[in-house]
Amino acid sequence: MNEMTVKAPAKLNLFLEVGERMADGYHKIESIMQSVTLFDTLTVKKTEHGITFGCSNKKLEYGGNLAVSAAKLFFEQSGIKGGADVYLQKKIPVSAGLGGGSSDAAAVLRALNTLYGEPFSADELLKMGKKLGADVPFCIKRGLCRAYGIGEVLEDLPPLPRCVFAVAKGNTTVSTKEAFEILDGHGKRQIKSSDDITEMINKGNINGVCAGLYNAFEINGKCDDNIKRIMMKNNAYNALMSGSGPSVFGIFKDEADANSAAKELKAENYECFVCTPEENRP
Repeated sequence: MNEMTVKAPAKLNLFLEVGERMADGYHKIESIMQSVTLFDTLTVKKTEHGITFGCSNKKLEYGGNLAVSAAKLFFEQSGIKGGADVYLQKKIPVSAGLGGGSSDAAAVLRALNTLYGEPFSADELLKMGKKLGADVPFCIKRGLCRAYGIGEVLEDLPPLPRCVFAVAKGNTTVSTKEAFEILDGHGKRQIKSSDDITEMINKGNINGVCAGLYNAFEINGKCDDNIKRIMMKNNAYNALMSGSGPSVFGIFKDEADANSAAKELKAENYECFVCTPEENRP
């Protein structure tokens, strides 16, 4: 096999607590992360040498793109003499708190590992992903996980009960670095545990899961409450900002309500998608 096409799903943080900043600049976190059926698509081809990269969003065609960094890391770590041509069909909004770049990097690592005969085990791929970014290990693993450390220590959780997500990108621009700095400036905060929401997930109690949604970054005041209002008006169980924002997601019982919320949000010029939990890991 010389070519393969892989999906790179967006991720949502159902719970996100941020702890202390460590000497390496990373923060300790505790999170519940869910991959969803909103995908970027990457086509990866084996070549004799070098790395070439193209994207449907021309603004993302630069050497520092995480998809390119992932390909470079694969060849550096494996010592394989070869190359790759990578094309990214972008659908996940950029800089939205949905892990799109991390998921693209994870997809490239998975694809190259397959195309070049699986030189790395699953655990080795996760360790490699950590070098690219805190969310990359989860984006390799996918599904529903509880995350610790900087996000690289992952605990599998059972699938959510049947539900539908509406995801809308807010109109503000959020710098992840700035979001962490603002949070650090709040001084001592009561650090919350994900134990309660994890218990509700294990029990299959969707109402309990939704009651336990939490994101420490919402204290920064960057969450678009209008998105939340529209989602709750359309019968969302609850709504929450994902990552450092500005995207907000609502969890719905059925697709009709999620579509109704999405229609109203699009009418107000929000970028919006309806999707479901991704249950099948690669």
